[in-house]
Amino acid sequence: ARAIDHEASIDLWDRYRRGERNVFTRRLYTLRGQKTFEDMKQRYDNDRTFADTVDRYIADFERLIDDVSRNDRDGTLALSYLTSDTGKVYTMLAHASGRLK
Repeated sequence: ARAIDHEASIDLWDRYRRGERNVFTRRLYTLRGQKTFEDMKQRYDNDRTFADTVDRYIADFERLIDDVSRNDRDGTLALSYLTSDTGKVYTMLAHASGRLK
């Protein structure tokens, strides 16, 4: 979670949720986080067991966001989850897997 710049995370998720695509770039990560992202992306691409675990985490987190969003009219609760430490892990994993661009 520390690999992601918190303010950039809030901004990018807000833009993404308003319909912008291709917002998840290296700007999201701290300098150290960029290396972590590259390592995760490479491992996701080359380690099927790791990729399966990442895919399950992504699916579980997306189910959580869907559940929360049902009663979250203004989206603030979902955004809180997405920018929490757990949400930052989801963001990096989803980005590394190609799910988010």
